[in-house]
Amino acid sequence: MAPLEYSIPQGSLVLVTGANGYIGSHVVDQLLELGYNVRGTVRDKKPWLDEFFEKKYGKGRFESVAVKAIEEVGAFSTAAEGASGVVHVASDVSFETDPNKVISIAVQGTLNALEAASKQTSVKRFVITSSSAAVINPEPNRKGVKIDENTWNDSAVKLAWSDHVMEGLPKGFEGAIIYSASKTEAERAAWKWVEENKPNFVLNTVQPNFNFGQVLIPEHQSGSTMGFVRNFFKGDFTILTFPPQHYIDVKDCARLHVAGLLDPSVENQRIFGLVHEFNWTDVLAILRKIRPELELPKAPENEPRDYTEVIPKDKSEKLLKDFFGQPGWTSLEDSLKAGLADL
Repeated sequence: MAPLEYSIPQGSLVLVTGANGYIGSHVVDQLLELGYNVRGTVRDKKPWLDEFFEKKYGKGRFESVAVKAIEEVGAFSTAAEGASGVVHVASDVSFETDPNKVISIAVQGTLNALEAASKQTSVKRFVITSSSAAVINPEPNRKGVKIDENTWNDSAVKLAWSDHVMEGLPKGFEGAIIYSASKTEAERAAWKWVEENKPNFVLNTVQPNFNFGQVLIPEHQSGSTMGFVRNFFKGDFTILTFPPQHYIDVKDCARLHVAGLLDPSVENQRIFGLVHEFNWTDVLAILRKIRPELELPKAPENEPRDYTEVIPKDKSEKLLKDFFGQPGWTSLEDSLKAGLADL
């Protein structure tokens, strides 16, 4: 079960960047539920976010502040004041194809958050939302590949800066390569910064893959990756062109962040959030079971799978069990049910 003593006392203030996003809002929700106060950054003020958390947890527990450009020097200086912990979720998710822009924003935004935290002696813990994209890109039916805490997506970085990044890639995949490179470079920059600057806080990072599950405020949030499946109700099946990957439930993802922030035994770790491989044939079969009235296309013919072996997966699951007392990972079916419950 949860440790008798958290790394940060309950009632403390935690800064969560990108608090209005799919993962960020769930991180905020988990922290508020555990008795912490949260300051969340958003690009532009979003009254609906403050209203949602005030209605659920009461006044004075959550406040949002606008940070228009995370890459601007000093972007988080004011937001970090008085915080005891930081969860840095915000990043460039535009999937644009200019590496100079996307990678620069991701790296500088991360460094800005670290710099701001280092100026607050109260900050004891810092967690970064990295990505499985910082580890490896999915490659259908590739076998014999194992990944662990020392695996980095060097191929994406090399491709991103190559003059030939567009050659030989499926249409629309260029942005994914640039995104993968940005997550790789940003996380590496963070570990390097900590090694060189030796701040007064512990750094942990989380590497989630494809998030499914509940959209916390569906009237205002697209649901990011879950939003693609929700679009099935509109007859949009674009997501079926995405390669097979590994999934994680968004609440499990948020809880890995919280455990990395609060569990004293977790220090200087990369926490992998790749639960189990899936493909769209699996998703469609589950949807036909739980939503038989939904008109769905045929499953992709002979759809491949992602056979990558994720060595640290069991360590992450144990963290969920020990810290939150849950029996294990949320299943793909339960995650999809939660993500569609309001529709």
